[in-house]
Amino acid sequence: MLLEVKNLNKKFGSVSAANNINFKMNENEIIGVIGANGAGKTTFCNIITGYLKPDSGVILYEGKNITKFNVQEIKNIGIHRSFQIPQVFENLGVLENIIITELVAKNKQNALFEDAYSKKNYQNAIKLLEKFSFDVDKFKDKTVKELPQGARKVLDILIAIIGKPKVILLDEPTSGISTDEKNVIMKNILRAIKEFNISVLFIEHDMEIVEKFSERVVAFYNGEIIADDKPSKVFNQNNVKKFIIGGL
Repeated sequence: MLLEVKNLNKKFGSVSAANNINFKMNENEIIGVIGANGAGKTTFCNIITGYLKPDSGVILYEGKNITKFNVQEIKNIGIHRSFQIPQVFENLGVLENIIITELVAKNKQNALFEDAYSKKNYQNAIKLLEKFSFDVDKFKDKTVKELPQGARKVLDILIAIIGKPKVILLDEPTSGISTDEKNVIMKNILRAIKEFNISVLFIEHDMEIVEKFSERVVAFYNGEIIADDKPSKVFNQNNVKKFIIGGL
């Protein structure tokens, strides 16, 4: 078992954001997480990645108890995440973002300028962009703030896998991306991630994306998991239709 959550609970005042959550994730799974706003999806992911501490319950990663680990400790053991709003260096170039992130991942952030921006590091950054079907020729010499939203999203997710995690949590990977682009971008992202044998847990409001790209769907309502199964089975459950699909 790669990741396991047992009897997880979290309250904010009188509001129960996580109520006795039990969850398991195997290697190389792609799991979509659905639920209306306030259902507990983000709280669940924040607890797994150390941004929040549960009131009770246990988180196991490869059998090890990581419940009390902080954000950096969780990242170091191989659980990474991307955010709804891309976490990138907006005033730096696309290649510079990748190079800097790789240096930090290798604990070489104090490298000399000449060593950091070597031909080898630039070539490695370009190869990584190409794996994600990023339009290298069009965007490689631009700063991040010049990129369209779809390209920014891809870059953010690409940066999140640097360091070779075993699990990556994606927060609304197609948010803000045009209808014409979202399917292609999601396909390219997941294809590249699968090449690295990374398990994926992604929060998404677009049911078409979830149904098309998830191998399994976990549905949240009122701080609880109300369904956990293959997409076709989850979307056909009456409580999911009532509380989630009809409420998005």
